[in-house]
Amino acid sequence: MAEAGLAERLDVAIAEFFSSWNIWTTILALVLVAFLIYPVLTGGDPDTHPFLLARQAQVAPIRQSGESAVYRAIDIPHGYPLRAGLGVKDPGTPKWSSGRPGDLRDIWRNAARGVVNEEGNSTGTKGKILTVLGREKVIEHNFDDLTLGINVIGQYVKRNNGQSVAVCLSNSVELLSAIFAGSFYGFSTILLPYGLPQDKLNSLLAKTSADHVIAEAGSLDLDDLASTAKSIKTVIWVTRSTNDHMNWTEGTPDGYTVTSWHELVEKSRRTAKSDVLPLDKDSQVPPVSVFVPTASGGYDLVKYTSENLISATAALLATLPRAHKLSPSDTLLPTTPLTDSYTLSWTFAALFSNATLSLNSVAGDNIDIVHATSQSSPTIVLASPATVTTYLNHPDTKFTGGLGKFMTQRTLQQGNMPAKGSSSTSPLSHVRVLLIPQSTTAPASTRLSSSTLHTLRTLLKCRTGYALTAPQVAGAIAQTNIFDYREKRGKVVGVGAPLSSVEVHLSGEENVMGTRTPRGTMTVKGPAVVGGKTTIEGLQVQIDDDHTLLLL
Repeated sequence: MAEAGLAERLDVAIAEFFSSWNIWTTILALVLVAFLIYPVLTGGDPDTHPFLLARQAQVAPIRQSGESAVYRAIDIPHGYPLRAGLGVKDPGTPKWSSGRPGDLRDIWRNAARGVVNEEGNSTGTKGKILTVLGREKVIEHNFDDLTLGINVIGQYVKRNNGQSVAVCLSNSVELLSAIFAGSFYGFSTILLPYGLPQDKLNSLLAKTSADHVIAEAGSLDLDDLASTAKSIKTVIWVTRSTNDHMNWTEGTPDGYTVTSWHELVEKSRRTAKSDVLPLDKDSQVPPVSVFVPTASGGYDLVKYTSENLISATAALLATLPRAHKLSPSDTLLPTTPLTDSYTLSWTFAALFSNATLSLNSVAGDNIDIVHATSQSSPTIVLASPATVTTYLNHPDTKFTGGLGKFMTQRTLQQGNMPAKGSSSTSPLSHVRVLLIPQSTTAPASTRLSSSTLHTLRTLLKCRTGYALTAPQVAGAIAQTNIFDYREKRGKVVGVGAPLSSVEVHLSGEENVMGTRTPRGTMTVKGPAVVGGKTTIEGLQVQIDDDHTLLLL
């Protein structure tokens, strides 16, 4: 009887429940079912294992008094050499060999040869090098023509017994060609910041021992230069296509030999070869020196060896996981100057990987990233923190919220990158990785917080790499994992784990160094470091629980 009473009460309750059922009840039920089933149907594994984000660097088992333990990239165990080479495999090299470390000449050889198959034979597929002129014109350069230019300029400098060439150009193929010409023909190159006032440019040139200078036509006052940089005797003007007909040697002061890049190449087109010089393992590649800005507003000359730049290039390539490596289907667009070693190393990485390289002469801070990308639709973009901040503050890029924002942030929290909308017409719709260098010499006000990076991912739906750079380190010291989509406590400035080309440790008070999250002054060692070791003065760093670096 008790069981019968229970069944009757249950039947009455069910009848009362369905007696009040209406259209609104149906809608609410469907919404509830959809909310519960949608994650099951659309959910997937995170882009990377959570354990790899929980411990992003390896910690040495011992430490010295007053210092933290040494931190390394997770793929380079302690006791093994840091990443120092590209693993260049010459024809006939066994597949299982690690290959040569390589130098700058191997980067251009790889770019000019194109993609090779498993047997080491060229497939005929090559990357492209594009020059973007404003919003109207894009020029595609032929590798044979560029190699011809490298050979012509290199031979011209060597005929004049040139030992050092100063280069003052915007982001351009001529700047890259000058670097490779120095690598192949044995003279050093010195890169100067572009767009400086005449007096500052002359003072920087006076600090060099350059005997040649390559600059944009008309950008130097040779009369003033004669009294400040007395070692310079030869000037090579880089002219625009609309000015090739002009005579740039007219009115040249005494003591100078002046010619134009275009004129040299055209005169030598029939006699010079457009073949890349053969491999010469015994010759050394001269350094590439760069004037880098200091915190005080001046400039220091930093000399990067080929080994420094190759190590940096290899380490940056290693930050992209296997399924997201640079490939011929990618287009890299740097909106930061090539005089920055981080930008230069990524440019070398694109050439070595046979990706398309898009160069725009307008580069630096506060660039309109939408306009800069409008002609080339890049997949990988380099932008300064100021450029990113300008983009986020623009009224047209504000995220209005709603269901779309909620679903995007929910997907990021689950460890997946949201898919881009197929109907998007923005030039940034093709960007899959945004790389942002943060210099140690830049003001603290330019730093991007974890919350800002999270907003950037939500807006662009692309992966970001926020890198800590320093003048004495080629490439970068550390870079955030592009699969790390977490928002770290809002205002925290996190720059990721050390790259595989360096190892870092902190110095400070002993009672702080022995904690789980030490903080202090950072020392960097490795093949990417000029001189092998440097201490970053005036920068306080803390190690987070996940073994990444936080700027204080």
